[in-house]
Amino acid sequence: MMTDIVIQKGMAAHHIERAADLYYAAFYQKLQPIFRDEERGKTVLRKSINANYVIVALANDQVVGLAGFKEAGGQLLDITPKIMRDTFGFIGGWARLLVLALFERKLEPDTLLMDGIVVDADMRGQGIGSKLLDAIVDYACTHQYAQVRLDVVDTNPRARQLYERKGFIAQKTEYYGWLKPIFGFSGSTTMLKPTTDSG
Repeated sequence: MMTDIVIQKGMAAHHIERAADLYYAAFYQKLQPIFRDEERGKTVLRKSINANYVIVALANDQVVGLAGFKEAGGQLLDITPKIMRDTFGFIGGWARLLVLALFERKLEPDTLLMDGIVVDADMRGQGIGSKLLDAIVDYACTHQYAQVRLDVVDTNPRARQLYERKGFIAQKTEYYGWLKPIFGFSGSTTMLKPTTDSG
């Protein structure tokens, strides 16, 4: 039986813990080598989530999917030095921040940057990912962005197929062979979707 899914911008405070858990699980391959402690890593995410920069999918008031975004005003995860120091200590916090900086993506003019999309493993197959992508593009249109950008790693072909079906076009692929032994992926592809194609 299909569950009724509500798609909305932003989330309430009581949704944050669940959102952080889903995000960590979805990006475990990237996050675990950095944090090396799942519980403390989730603590960082819970403290860092900016609930205004996310589209969420809710089922019975429980987060079952989310798509973060980044724009000039802010981003989904605002991982500050203080949060990292409080969680991992001075040296451990700064060391992890330096590694996280490798994955930082700069904003580009007239472009909404999508910052991670997550669907609960038990809820896949219900079109939640598609609905979240549509909502991100709708947000970009409403706020007069010319395009939406996302990046997908080379070990996630299913996600790339979804993005292509939704009209995202690959622009460039960057390879980082030295990352593979640590993170399990060795490259990422930048994809763009013009908002004029959203209709």
